[in-house]
Amino acid sequence: MNQPECSAIGQTGSHWRGPFAMLAGGALALLSAAPVNAAESLLDALRESQWMLDLRHRVELVDEDGFGEDAEASTLRTRLGLRTGDYRGWHGLIEFSDVREIGLDNFNAGAGATPDRIRFPLVVDPEDTRVNQAWLGFSPVLGLELRAGRQRIKLDDDRFVGNVGWRQNEQTYDGGSLRWTRDRLDLFYSYVGHVNRIFDSEVPAGDHSHDTHLLNASYTLAKSHKLTGYLYRIEDEDQQNLSNLTIGARYSGSARPDGERALHWLLEFANQGDSGANPVDYDANYYHANAGFDLHPWFKPRIGFERLEGSRRTGAAFRTPLATLHAFNGWADRFLSTPDRGLDDFYAGFGGGQGRLGWNLVWHRFSNETGSSSLGDEFDASLSIKLHPTTSALIKLAHVAEQDNRITGVSKFWFMLSFALPD
Repeated sequence: MNQPECSAIGQTGSHWRGPFAMLAGGALALLSAAPVNAAESLLDALRESQWMLDLRHRVELVDEDGFGEDAEASTLRTRLGLRTGDYRGWHGLIEFSDVREIGLDNFNAGAGATPDRIRFPLVVDPEDTRVNQAWLGFSPVLGLELRAGRQRIKLDDDRFVGNVGWRQNEQTYDGGSLRWTRDRLDLFYSYVGHVNRIFDSEVPAGDHSHDTHLLNASYTLAKSHKLTGYLYRIEDEDQQNLSNLTIGARYSGSARPDGERALHWLLEFANQGDSGANPVDYDANYYHANAGFDLHPWFKPRIGFERLEGSRRTGAAFRTPLATLHAFNGWADRFLSTPDRGLDDFYAGFGGGQGRLGWNLVWHRFSNETGSSSLGDEFDASLSIKLHPTTSALIKLAHVAEQDNRITGVSKFWFMLSFALPD
């Protein structure tokens, strides 16, 4: 029932040519140790290089209990990048990102980025200009890729490791990674030294030093059936209470009982404990199960249950510090950190599409895992429109009613227009 993340730039498409492509191709040629005709290698790299442009304008309105004024944010994100062609297995990517306020700026961007606006609710889209990605890759043999530098990492459904693609500033990772795919096996490992977070890069919360290892392996058992195991040792050196060791497994599958309509399901379990210099000694489990049935292209019902265990001790709850959190536990973002007593999320709804239109409607019921105290309900709805192969629009709503001072009531509205080349 998660809202799909907006598509990432850097996908295959038409080739854009220019002087930067030639320079990048030349740099990669110098990195190759084997002698080769320079002119031919430069031309080959030039032909395969791609320019990428991504524009995303969003208006976000927030009416939150406890604030005397509503938040009104209008931001434009611009990304420009170049992906080089492949030369003897070498290739690279450089991508710049800029977020600007356009007209409406009555919002708190969070983490101290806008100290004069704390009277407004949070909209965590601060103005910022950054190198979003800059990595060099090498594929010595078919199915193996090594990368070093600043890169996007998205594992499984982003529940534990993601790029926080909903926010205007993206979360990226500085380090090295390895991906090996062979037949039915997909193996990924990364060492992360820094996490570039969604906050203003000039504030302490925008860049955390890490000593983190991410291991994820999946095996396709049969068509539409996948088993995944993972081990994430996260050590956040700037915020040690987020350090943890998570070991888990997930099984996703689908079938067509009547030969036409598809039934989908997911089962996942993980165990987590403290790691590194985390001052809290804890042990907590994670459970997630959901199922969906594609009855018709415009009516695909879904139902699910997710549990993040907690306790009566402060800081002893299951946590997901590198996740794309907006995609889980409601779009109103009431549970970006797990309550100390844990969280149970029962959700149901449906999605669908017709022609250029797509829609989602989701209901959540939240409660504490320890003590089972009700935390209220949330209602989410979205409508997307494909205006052109390069352009799309999205309208999205989220509403939470206040529940006996256990959860703050809020209503959020978004309108977003996206443009990307290549499409």
